[in-house]
Amino acid sequence: MKQALIVTLFLSLSSVAIADPRIVTNARVTRVQTYENNSSPNVWIHLNGSSRVGPNPSNASVTCELWTTDKTVYATALSAMLTDKLVDVAYVDNSNGSYWCKVQSLAIIGS
Repeated sequence: MKQALIVTLFLSLSSVAIADPRIVTNARVTRVQTYENNSSPNVWIHLNGSSRVGPNPSNASVTCELWTTDKTVYATALSAMLTDKLVDVAYVDNSNGSYWCKVQSLAIIGS
């Protein structure tokens, strides 16, 4: 009985922790908003005129705000916005199933 409970608990927790990222394709970065937090910037990225994108990969009942602290993601988003280039974005849950999601990757598409 205890083993079955432990296995069930492990499987349910691991499925939340390793949820597949969601992908947004051919999106336009319309706003890049930076907040300083100690020594690193927290960056909120808006796509296609909206502050939110599709569902959280770990909790489909909420939509996501896209956040990053990664300087490469931040620079790429800013570059895409300033040059009006389309991007592909992959995002994952920010570990709590809320509306805050972490940008896993952001790439400018085309030339």
